[in-house]
Amino acid sequence: MVATQKSLFQTPKIPLNTSKTALNPSSDPPPTPKVGIYVRVSTEEQAKEGISIDAQIDRCQAYCKARGWQVFKIYTDAGYSAGTLSRPALKDLLEDARTKQLNILLVYKIDRFSRKLQDLISALEHLKAQNINFTSVTEQIDTTTAMGEAFFQIIGVFAQLERGMVKERVELAFDKKISTGELLNRAPLGYTYNDQRKLVINSTEAVIVKEIFQMAATGISYKDICAQFRLPTSTYYEIIKNPTYIGKIQYRNKLYQGTHKPIIDESLFFQINNK
Repeated sequence: MVATQKSLFQTPKIPLNTSKTALNPSSDPPPTPKVGIYVRVSTEEQAKEGISIDAQIDRCQAYCKARGWQVFKIYTDAGYSAGTLSRPALKDLLEDARTKQLNILLVYKIDRFSRKLQDLISALEHLKAQNINFTSVTEQIDTTTAMGEAFFQIIGVFAQLERGMVKERVELAFDKKISTGELLNRAPLGYTYNDQRKLVINSTEAVIVKEIFQMAATGISYKDICAQFRLPTSTYYEIIKNPTYIGKIQYRNKLYQGTHKPIIDESLFFQINNK
């Protein structure tokens, strides 16, 4: 009887070889990051600064080894300036980024990647859209960290500011052209630009434009007019609806007085378009 009661209070034995994986079989180790190393040098830079391609590669590979990162590919642009993004190895890198072949872009120094803020912003936004982190060996730029993520946010603010400033500059340029009566687009049939970029009448083409308007005013169908002058239908409508022919300029759905001479009388123009 005593033996039976003792057995009721015995503690079950737990196997000593129970592993962490067995306790939580769903927890897998995170995948090893795949790194694209980008190195660049121009001939002049290499002579002056001594930052050779091999030196950059060695430092970047050592950085990856220290962090346990896997080097996916080394992209090398030797003899190319950082003043443009039109570099063969950089294009390959951005294409591999687009197809998600890597997780991290690593450079020895940020100016190896680009020295123009606008180009840098554009490239970093492209990488961000592909969920690719950007890291520099010699600078405190590492978007795998919280501080690095903040860096990307700051870059995004500057990108938005740059886009806004570009838009303002374009609108200002357009407004200035409109105020002086300049055409914003290519010269339409019947006109050409002179050496001062002023719109002047092309007498030979102007005859054709006048005939098109006169035929349309008399009720001749657009199909017959297009056939006679071998015009696509879209071109025909571009001509008869274009206020440039009455000396006006259209901008943001408003008409402004131009500085060029008209080819068509206003009454004829509005007679056709009111139909």
